[in-house]
Amino acid sequence: MTMEMEVVVSQPEDITDLKAKGPSHGKDMLDRFTDNGGLYDLIVKQMLQPGHEGELCGWLRELSLIRSNMNCPTEGCNGKNLTWSPARSIDKYSWYCLECKKRQTLRDSSFFLQIKCDLKLCMQIIVAWCQSIPNEVVVSYLELKQHVVKKAYEKLGKVAETYVKNHSEEWLLGGNEKILIVDEFPSGYMTETLINAPVARKRNNNCHTILCIAEVDKIPPRMWMHIIHANPEPPPSKNAKNQKLESKCGMVEEALSEICAHAKPGSYLIANRRARCCNYESLKELKEYKVISIEDLQMYDTPGKNELLGNLETIWQTGIGVCEEIQETTRTNGLQHLFVHLWRQRFAMTPANAFEYIIQHIAECFQFT
Repeated sequence: MTMEMEVVVSQPEDITDLKAKGPSHGKDMLDRFTDNGGLYDLIVKQMLQPGHEGELCGWLRELSLIRSNMNCPTEGCNGKNLTWSPARSIDKYSWYCLECKKRQTLRDSSFFLQIKCDLKLCMQIIVAWCQSIPNEVVVSYLELKQHVVKKAYEKLGKVAETYVKNHSEEWLLGGNEKILIVDEFPSGYMTETLINAPVARKRNNNCHTILCIAEVDKIPPRMWMHIIHANPEPPPSKNAKNQKLESKCGMVEEALSEICAHAKPGSYLIANRRARCCNYESLKELKEYKVISIEDLQMYDTPGKNELLGNLETIWQTGIGVCEEIQETTRTNGLQHLFVHLWRQRFAMTPANAFEYIIQHIAECFQFT
C-alpha cells in the first residue's frame, strides 16, 4: 500500500501555530521523553539542543527521513539541482535555487509535512508515541496545540498500519503441531463472563465483531486480529431469515479466509461452539488444521473450577483491551487501532525497539522519487 502524500513545491510550509521556545524550555523538555538508552537517547537527544539544527537535518537526510537532494520545480529552471542552504525558517534550512532564487521546504513529500512544529519537537513527539504517552500529556509537556500532536500521532498510526498491511507475512502464526486459540469478540470465550454487546439498530452501527487468533507458546502471546465486515441489518421482509443466514455465512467465509491467511497449516486450532463467525463446527471444514473444541477440553478441568476459562482470560488480556476500545469507533478507525496494536506487539517490546523501528518504517513509507 502506498500512502498518499501531499507535495509542496512553491512555498515553504506555513508553521504559524508554533512560537519559538525560550532557553528555559530546553533541557527540561528534553528530559521528559526517553527510549531507555536506545537510539533516541544516545544519538538524537544531543541533536535537539539549541544550535544543532544542521546536525539534526543531516541525520534526517542520512536516514532518508527528508530529501537528500531536490530539483527545482519552477518552469524554466529545467529541473536544476537545488542547493542545501541555511534559511530564516523554523527548520533553519531549506532548498535554494541559484537560478530563480526560490526556496523549497526541506519537508517536501516527507513524514514531517503538515506537522506544524519544528523538527526537534517532531522527534520528541515520535518518541512519546513509542512510549504510548497519551497525546494530551504530550500537548502539556511540549506546550503545543492539541491538533499538532494529534496530526503527528495520526501519521504515525498510518505508518504502522501501512507496514502491517505491506508485511502481513510477518504475522503468520502457528505451524506444525503448535497451538492457536481462535475466538471472536464479544461473543466467544475471551472473557469468562460473557460480554453482552449492544445490539444497535440505529443508522450508524459501530459495534464490531472481531476475529482473534492467539499463539499460546509465548508470553505475551502473538496475535492476529481482524474486524469482520458486518453489513447493516437488512430491512424486515418475507425472506428475512434467509437474508440473516446469508449474512452470517458471509461472516463465516470471511473468518475462515482470514484464519487460512494467518495460521500455518498443521496448527492445532482451539475453537468453541459459542462464536458466530469462527465456531468449532465451521473450523472443522479446514482440513489443513487439527481442530479441538474448548467445550471438550473443559472436561479435564478440576471439578467445580473453571481453570481453562481462567487461562483463556489471561491469554486474551491485552486483546480484550484493544477490542473494547474500538467498539464505538468507525470500522476505518477501528482497523487502524488494531494495526497499531499489532505493530506495537511486534516492534515495541521496549521504547528503544519501538523508536528504532518506527524511524525505519517512516523512511519505508515516505519514499522520495
